[in-house]
Amino acid sequence: MGKASERVAELRAILDRANRLYYVDAQPELPDQAYDRLLQELADLEAQHPELARDDSPTRRVGGEPIDGFETVEHALPMRSIDNTYDREELVAWHQRVLKRLAGEDDSLSPGEGLFDGESPTVELRAEPKIDGVAISLRYEQGGLVRALTRGDGRRGDDVTENVRTIRAIPLTLSRGESGNELPSVLEIRGEIYMPQAEFARINRQREQEGLDVFMNPRNATAGTLKQLDARLVAKRRLSFLAHGVGEIEPNRYEGFTQLCEAMRGWGIPTNQQVGGLTRDIEEVWSAIERFDQQRATLGYATDGVVVRVDRFDLQDRLGATSKAPRWCIAFKYAAEQGETTLREVHWQVGKTGRITPRAEMDPVVLAGTTVTYATLHNADQIERLGVAIGDRIVVQKAGEIIPQVVGLASGKRARQRRPIVAPADCPSCQEPTEREEDGVDLRCVNPQCPAQLLERLIWFVGRDQMDIDGLGEKVVMQLVEAGLVKSFGDLYRLAQHRDTLLGLERMGEKKIDNFLAGLEASKVRGLARVLAGLGIRHVGRRAAELIAAAFGSDEKLYVVDEEAIAGVHEIGPITAASLHGFVHSESGRRILQDLKEQGVELTHQGPAGSGSNGVLTGKTVVITGSFDRFDRQGLSKRVEALGGRVTSSVSSKTNLLLVGESPGSKLDKARKLGVEVWDEDRIVEELGESS
Repeated sequence: MGKASERVAELRAILDRANRLYYVDAQPELPDQAYDRLLQELADLEAQHPELARDDSPTRRVGGEPIDGFETVEHALPMRSIDNTYDREELVAWHQRVLKRLAGEDDSLSPGEGLFDGESPTVELRAEPKIDGVAISLRYEQGGLVRALTRGDGRRGDDVTENVRTIRAIPLTLSRGESGNELPSVLEIRGEIYMPQAEFARINRQREQEGLDVFMNPRNATAGTLKQLDARLVAKRRLSFLAHGVGEIEPNRYEGFTQLCEAMRGWGIPTNQQVGGLTRDIEEVWSAIERFDQQRATLGYATDGVVVRVDRFDLQDRLGATSKAPRWCIAFKYAAEQGETTLREVHWQVGKTGRITPRAEMDPVVLAGTTVTYATLHNADQIERLGVAIGDRIVVQKAGEIIPQVVGLASGKRARQRRPIVAPADCPSCQEPTEREEDGVDLRCVNPQCPAQLLERLIWFVGRDQMDIDGLGEKVVMQLVEAGLVKSFGDLYRLAQHRDTLLGLERMGEKKIDNFLAGLEASKVRGLARVLAGLGIRHVGRRAAELIAAAFGSDEKLYVVDEEAIAGVHEIGPITAASLHGFVHSESGRRILQDLKEQGVELTHQGPAGSGSNGVLTGKTVVITGSFDRFDRQGLSKRVEALGGRVTSSVSSKTNLLLVGESPGSKLDKARKLGVEVWDEDRIVEELGESS
């Protein structure tokens, strides 16, 4: 037993060292064949001596038993996307906005603090490759990997921890730092999981030999791999990882991201390389971007641009973020690949809000590694501006290398026998007359009974970010609508009455029916906010629905308030208020809500009513630090938001309130220096109430 224990410890040390040398230091010393042989020896020893097995053992890299599905979990801090630019002028304009915002916010900053150089404000900028992979958040507690979440919608992501554990580039346990580089108690690493191009080529060769369809590009292959339910299959794909950001970190002892990157490498985390050194000159950043365009093909993984960020964390906090993206960074993206093809037809599609948009059907063309047959034309005005007609040779590109779009007529390729593209006078779904928006751009079907709108709204309603009904995907909803079983939102909850009919549908078995009926039952208690977000009401998205539900508490209250009261809710404007008020007071809107209520769908808010507009924390910026006996961090964050507050990660001059638990770290000291109000756990309970 003693010899086995010693050999297990030795093998783990060898394998962990090999991973670090390969992925962090780029100095591999152990061939793959030797690594696999040692890993198998370790697995055999752990099987013979189960008491020696550990969760952070390298043998976890091969995966365990398949799982049933992925749990959706809220991020401790939102995973926001990054604003993009495609030209130098916009990059320079972003830089000027950064400097003006910082200079206007605090003109007392001295040159010693690194913001001002004489009369001109300057900030240190860091540029690094933008990896074309799948964004991930890795949460370490006391140095151990406890959770890996995909970005999802930015607020919640899928828990793919078991799959991520198979990726050798991601340490299961962080190395203990040297003096001055101690491990934080909580560390959330944001980064990109990607498939190396050599691995992508190997997998496609193997799939061809097996008679399977090949993957079109590494990003799609990576996304599909991470959603496998069997981690053993993920392990065979040999995905990799590079860190490019940080979420929650407690305590944060680092002045800027570059300093944190040095620490992360010491802990065994592979970090993204920097394009050029830290600089205060945006022209130097631009030169580095131009140089990198010539180098990126040699990296061995796909990149589509360069991310430029303000390096210092305190300046990032001052710059803040919009609802979608931080103001302190921007992604310069290289020009999208374009292709030339022939426009064969234009189909007019009806969305869930009645908006009718044109979709181009073309001869297949390969763009950014994907075969494209359809592309957007945006609207009728765009068609007129482009001057294209059916039969023409057109230029197509992928906007942001994701959404194919028609960008114009190919030079000298106007067809002789061309057919003009005519916007429909009647809705292509219900044949009711169409209407133009007041701005004259969008075409819309205003018939609330339009079948196409109903289908799109139902698909939206059952989605993960709305009612989150397991087992009811797009294809199943289409099948139910085509069979005449679902003609309204309420009909979804009457499906249990039609079990015999359901069993007669194609590919509809007992287990499948049980799954989505259980999902429907579970969705009944999602609450008013989810229902409002799911109904497809114009201008009422998830955030607006949450604020409105928190402000008024129930559908009954919405029936008696006017537009002005709705517009008075924090962050809700008159356009959203008018749209919601019109829906709730329309005959069809009332009928929908009443039908859902009769089917047992809860139309009350799950938190305290009135919090959205006049909660005790309305308009306050709140930071949470330390550990609590009566609250968990995520639950406390939700409670702050329900009471009108905004939770951020770092203490700054904008912070109004610090909620403090045990072992608060440096945030408490900084709050005291800045004169920020501080509540301990007893005060939190007194002001906010006990956690439920």
